[in-house]
Amino acid sequence: MFDLPSKRQIKMVRALVQLKNYRKRHGLFLVEGLRATEEALNSDHSVEFLLVSDDFLKRHREKIEKYENMRIYEVPREVYETLSDTEAPQGIMAVVRMKNFELRNIYEDNFLIVALDGIKDPGNIGTIIRTADAAGAGGILAGKGCVDIYNPKVVRATMGSIFHLPVIEGVDLPAVLHELSQKGAKIVVTHLGAEKSYFDVDLTGSVVLVFGSEAEGVSPEILEMPVELVKIPMPGRAESLNVAVASGIVLFEAVRQRSHPFPL
Repeated sequence: MFDLPSKRQIKMVRALVQLKNYRKRHGLFLVEGLRATEEALNSDHSVEFLLVSDDFLKRHREKIEKYENMRIYEVPREVYETLSDTEAPQGIMAVVRMKNFELRNIYEDNFLIVALDGIKDPGNIGTIIRTADAAGAGGILAGKGCVDIYNPKVVRATMGSIFHLPVIEGVDLPAVLHELSQKGAKIVVTHLGAEKSYFDVDLTGSVVLVFGSEAEGVSPEILEMPVELVKIPMPGRAESLNVAVASGIVLFEAVRQRSHPFPL
């Protein structure tokens, strides 16, 4: 039997689910589900405490008790459901402290970075983070117009990948892309009006892949920079692709090229 959380902790969990400003002010965010919680616990992020439902504890006590040095609180299932952001909650969540990453954390030789411009759908951003993690990208740059990276829906869609690679949000993308370009990076932007296909561009060196929102695309300020515009050929009748799908296609072309050198 674990202790009950205090009223302050219950209020904290509710605020972390609902309020971006609260998350930013306190430097905390919420992860929910067994897999995501274990990813948090096995990462170098600081986990403040776990909150579990009584029925989850009955089913998974051995998984919880191995974290004996962690603060763990137990609540009745009906209370847990009022706190959860999911439709069918597993019964476990963790309050995690954010990490502050800087550009130098993701800058290395032949880096592969994903930059996001104005993407507001939580599921898309979460999926892109997960895909970038799978592709071995060095980090994510989320521009000022993007949805909050620590929104519970984003965190859930990353499936734990938010703990695997640096994510820097609130970035002044034009300024940072200019800086990276000065360091020799190729800035590659997906654009429906591009003449060149994504598989005709050398993605083996230091590359930043830039993806904009489906509605507006990449901002004009970025398009005015010295960037390489590429398109994904679509012989079918669809006019465009979901941005998360598009990012996966281009990211894994970079993986292919880095595994098999680009022909001269």
